[in-house]
Amino acid sequence: MQLCGFIITNDGGMESLNLTRSILAEIVGTFFLIFIGCGGVHGALTAGLPIGQAGVLQIGFAFGLGIGGAVHLFSDISGGQFNPAVSFGLFFARQQSLVDACIFSVAQVVGGLIGCGVLQGILGYCPGSVDLASDITELGGFAIELFGTLFLVLTVLSTTNSKRGHAPSYLQPLSIGICIFTLHMFLVPTTGCGLNPARSFVTNVVAGTLNSSFYIYIIAPMVASIAGGSTVRVPVQPALRSSQTHRHRKRARDGLDKLWTVSDRN
Repeated sequence: MQLCGFIITNDGGMESLNLTRSILAEIVGTFFLIFIGCGGVHGALTAGLPIGQAGVLQIGFAFGLGIGGAVHLFSDISGGQFNPAVSFGLFFARQQSLVDACIFSVAQVVGGLIGCGVLQGILGYCPGSVDLASDITELGGFAIELFGTLFLVLTVLSTTNSKRGHAPSYLQPLSIGICIFTLHMFLVPTTGCGLNPARSFVTNVVAGTLNSSFYIYIIAPMVASIAGGSTVRVPVQPALRSSQTHRHRKRARDGLDKLWTVSDRN
């Protein structure tokens, strides 16, 4: 079923087995995202690496390579989303149903909570909670999270768009991992680098660090998902239509050339 071009539910629904596999993939993938990424935060802290120097690199590598590996593992099952902003970005790009986006978002929160619980049990605390730096205002933090998540959503949607025809499958985890790594260089010292409502929510809930500015880590990424999903079709589709038009014109010219050749022979 569709509404104004947006997919609300899949026609005929998703097969029970496929849906179950996709949900499990999102749970396990988000678990690894939290376990490896937030584990990297613990590693940076225990190594005494100051945030702003080598510590940011270690955290960026942990999240970037961790997410890239998880996407590589599960992209063929659920798309390797692991982020409600990405799930709803796919919905607003009309590549996924609203029902699937909601189901996968819940699965991501569940996987994140499991990851935080495991870290809590092993380390005695849950590293990786997010908060604004002392010199960052709420408006500034909102803008940073908004544009950072927008870059991530556009990267994911571009690398998963099969209609572009020029992106090999291995570029999806590589591009997403590099994107995440790059964003951590700027966002870790300023906002803690949320980019993901599920990741921010579970770490701050388990760590008990929810505060009055936490809304930024939910609203800003979701606004970015709307903006990214709604606009990603603009730079892709016109180019696609232009390419198709060029092919049609070329076929027409080839047909006329053949016709003229036959006419000259006659």
